[in-house]
Amino acid sequence: MWDDLIATVAERYGFGADDYAAVWDGWEFDSKRNSHELAITIHDGRQIAITIGEITLGNPWRPLQDIEAAFRELQRRARVRDE
Repeated sequence: MWDDLIATVAERYGFGADDYAAVWDGWEFDSKRNSHELAITIHDGRQIAITIGEITLGNPWRPLQDIEAAFRELQRRARVRDE
């Protein structure tokens, strides 16, 4: 579910499946944790990390907002860098 959600948001902001990597908790995902870190790294090495906490996980729309904000920021940085 999460991988599909991340891929859908990434595509919406112009990132294909080969353009980024999404890593949960530094490859040490533990479902019992109260919060998780999602690090998104794009092909040129730029990275952004977001924390998805227990309250956020309880609201199905909230993580979507955080993931969208991360890709929007990466997209904005790419445009500034290209100019």
